[in-house]
Amino acid sequence: MILPSNLDDMIPASCNTGDAEILANMRLASDLPLSWLRMSEDTCSGTAMIVGGGPSVRAFLPTIKARQQAGEGVVVAMNGSLGMLTQAGITPDFFVMLDARKDNLDFLARGKADHYLIASQCHPDCFIALAGSDVTLWHPNYKGVQDIVGDRECVLIGGGTTVGLQSMSLMFAKGYRSIDLYGFDSSYIDRVGHAYSQPMNVGERTNDYVVNGKTFTAASWMARQAMEFQTTVSQLAEADCVVSVHGFGLLPEIARNMALGAMTEAQKYAAMWDHPAYRGHSPGEDAAAHFVSLCAGHSISRAIDFGCGTGRGGKAIHALTGWDVCLVDFAPNCLDEDVSFPFVTADLSQPMTVQGDVGYCTDVLEHIPPEQVARVIENVMSCVGMAFFQISLVPDSMGALIGAPLHLSVFPASWWAQKFAGYGIPHFSHTDTEARFFVVNH
Repeated sequence: MILPSNLDDMIPASCNTGDAEILANMRLASDLPLSWLRMSEDTCSGTAMIVGGGPSVRAFLPTIKARQQAGEGVVVAMNGSLGMLTQAGITPDFFVMLDARKDNLDFLARGKADHYLIASQCHPDCFIALAGSDVTLWHPNYKGVQDIVGDRECVLIGGGTTVGLQSMSLMFAKGYRSIDLYGFDSSYIDRVGHAYSQPMNVGERTNDYVVNGKTFTAASWMARQAMEFQTTVSQLAEADCVVSVHGFGLLPEIARNMALGAMTEAQKYAAMWDHPAYRGHSPGEDAAAHFVSLCAGHSISRAIDFGCGTGRGGKAIHALTGWDVCLVDFAPNCLDEDVSFPFVTADLSQPMTVQGDVGYCTDVLEHIPPEQVARVIENVMSCVGMAFFQISLVPDSMGALIGAPLHLSVFPASWWAQKFAGYGIPHFSHTDTEARFFVVNH
């Protein structure tokens, strides 16, 4: 999907507050004794993790909290996500508000942030409510705002019609060149549009939108955000800012489409295996001894390494046990030169004809789109009687080699446990960074 030239005709941009009221709010706010946003002269280290309210964000809250605690970056809340993050034990570093309606005062009552980035068009009572807080005023690039700010130094923030899109521009202005988006679904999931109660959106009209053959239900403002995102992220990329989208929905699907261009998943990983750095670490090799220990007591003569990568995992298993090993991957160039076991080119999301006693699947499932995870597990288990799965629970660090995220399903261990609930799980362990399941067919 690309941004159509007739976007305003397809999905008109309609503001929920009149021009006169917005400009009046801007004049009042501009007279307040507040610091104004200015373009940072320095580049900030770490990532700006901008948290929206899409339904998928709930699964990422443990990841967001862990990343903040580890000092990987700052957490940016918007609107109702402030309360959601507060309830999850996360204090946002920043809170952003754009909407001019007085009803948005309710967001401020739901939680606390360290610093508030409040648009000049917001209702005057919002500034009263934040008296004593650390507040920076910023100006949306709204028609007529230049006459209000005059020759005072400021940054006019654009990037789209929603607080989510403008938050990306805000964090760029503050010096961040790595931006991660959570909860930017821009669509409904099971008839729910937000991860928390959002009375202002109850009863909004929705339509169906199709991307890559997948249908998404979205309100018009969601669809417009998803399409405007393409322009915003492209402009940020030109300024050497990397934007990564976590989750699923209309906007994440568009983001994946943009990142990969016309490449298939197989072509994406074929490009990855052309980078020597991607071969440096083999999770399958590291986990082989643990896997073999879990297989003790079972009669096994043939193991299948699903998503084998370099093949070093299968090589280690054979060295420890003497079992026959079959390697499966859909990137034909993945194997190391000294690996000579039987190799089958196959897509794990499609039915496979290989058969074995036990399956081995390490650091693979997190690479699968969320909507395909259950299907991949089913396909693997249809080939073997039992299997070992090791899953990374954190974002990848190597996708930057090709400009596309690799870990598409970053969820806590509890999320993965639900996916395996239909199988016997004799062994399950997890840390903050990975989960291990040994499962058997009933």
